[in-house]
Amino acid sequence: MANFALSPTSVRSLKNALQDRFPSVKSSHLSEAIAITVGFRTHAALLAYTQGTTAVPIVFLDDKPFVHRLNELGYLDIQPFSFSTVWLGQNGVPEEARNLIARLLKLEERPEERYPEIYALRRECAILFGKTFGIGYVEPSEDGKDLVKRWTRGIDHKACQPGWGTAVNTNHPRIEFAGNDHQVRFYERLPLSNGKYVEYSSALVSMPYKGSFRIPELPAAQALAARVGWRYAELADWTWYSAHATTLIFYRRTTTHEEMLQMWSTSFKRWLIENKSRLMKGTNADRRNVINDAIDCQHLPLDVQTWDELRERYFKEFAPSMYHFEDEPMARAFKKVFDKWLSEREAPEELLA
Repeated sequence: MANFALSPTSVRSLKNALQDRFPSVKSSHLSEAIAITVGFRTHAALLAYTQGTTAVPIVFLDDKPFVHRLNELGYLDIQPFSFSTVWLGQNGVPEEARNLIARLLKLEERPEERYPEIYALRRECAILFGKTFGIGYVEPSEDGKDLVKRWTRGIDHKACQPGWGTAVNTNHPRIEFAGNDHQVRFYERLPLSNGKYVEYSSALVSMPYKGSFRIPELPAAQALAARVGWRYAELADWTWYSAHATTLIFYRRTTTHEEMLQMWSTSFKRWLIENKSRLMKGTNADRRNVINDAIDCQHLPLDVQTWDELRERYFKEFAPSMYHFEDEPMARAFKKVFDKWLSEREAPEELLA
């Protein structure tokens, strides 16, 4: 069973994941089974609901109604499964992790003078978690000498909902999920042509105490995760911080690292970083601020190709003044930098040498 924030984008993401898991099932039949799973009699009813409301209710994904509906539709070979294995891309807690958690529980019975060992085992658990889910490496990086920039949690533009700017904007740019405790952050690398790299936040683990005041805050965290395009799940069996007393909340980007790498290779943001010194020479303060802000912002989409697209997907939510007032000095400066990227992207390489 997995917690699921019900929205049009999350339903599409879930269906994509289920199509990978059950390739022999017709698309329309998957839609009907998903509808039953989240509490609707038909896909049409689910569609009418999600298109007619801005609410993002939290439901539990249970495989029983899903499997039963597919059996009714003729797929008798569909067996019970864990929705978290589909939604999060994993297959239960590996034996190695269970052994590490068992050792931690034993040490925590009498932790005096054993804290260095406890901390080391907790980090082993975090590293194994990252490998199991394919979410990168644990902060801090083991080798950060070539790190140029690190971005914290950003909007996942593949799955975010309209209106995300009400939660994240230039005045409050950070994404903070309510109820977090004993956090472990994960990062992935994006390469630069000089051999250096930048990092972006790929996932977050939070392990609050079960009796903590933070637990009632989790519905707000679930709703925010849905709004900004991150997946959310509770994986209690994985918790390794005081495992007898905490649960584990897992947040991860919907966009895969492979997709991020593909977008990154020709992105406006990469061009800014790699050409920053050249772009800064002889320019005015507005343009310098634009370049620095665009490089620093974790929410700037990597796949934008036109100015109009950037305005609709980014400025409209994150910096409304630059969307509504194109003559505003920062908006003009931003457009000049963006237009320069467009012109250089289309120019023959020999002219840029």
